[in-house]
Amino acid sequence: MKTIHTFVATLALASSAAILCAGMGFGFGASNASTSGPKIEGTYMLEYRETSDGKKIVAPEIVGMLSYSKTTRNFNVYWMSGGKPSSISMVAQYTLSEKEYTEDCMYYAENMDGKGITYNTAATHGVSPVTMKDGEIQFTPALHGEPMLSISKNGMIATKTGVFTDHWKKID
Repeated sequence: MKTIHTFVATLALASSAAILCAGMGFGFGASNASTSGPKIEGTYMLEYRETSDGKKIVAPEIVGMLSYSKTTRNFNVYWMSGGKPSSISMVAQYTLSEKEYTEDCMYYAENMDGKGITYNTAATHGVSPVTMKDGEIQFTPALHGEPMLSISKNGMIATKTGVFTDHWKKID
């Protein structure tokens, strides 16, 4: 009988320790990965652009898609500018913390105002400060003269002051 009581007491103690460890994120199938820090992963579709003069532009005059995985970014946008097609496409790796956005561009292509496409596959590196404000992550990617991005759980606003504001919806 004493052996059964000892076994039950040991089992109770081991179970309590396992529950405590799991609750603290140690072993027993719990992930040790940090869940803190900003997250921007997802796919964003461009809904519309507002120009500095208040005009609203929608598809098919402007079309865009942006995807962020945990480590990479794929960006494509097309619009008409003065009746001529313009587009930007890029592939990059990135890191994001509460203080800084770092991007290493592997591929960049642009066709501005129908002048013809130019390609750049030279590795470029940029770092920009990050601001966390009202549940939004804000930064301006340091490469290619991009607009300031403000990303929330529902989507993204890309603002190039005095030029345009793009409204992107998060679709996944």
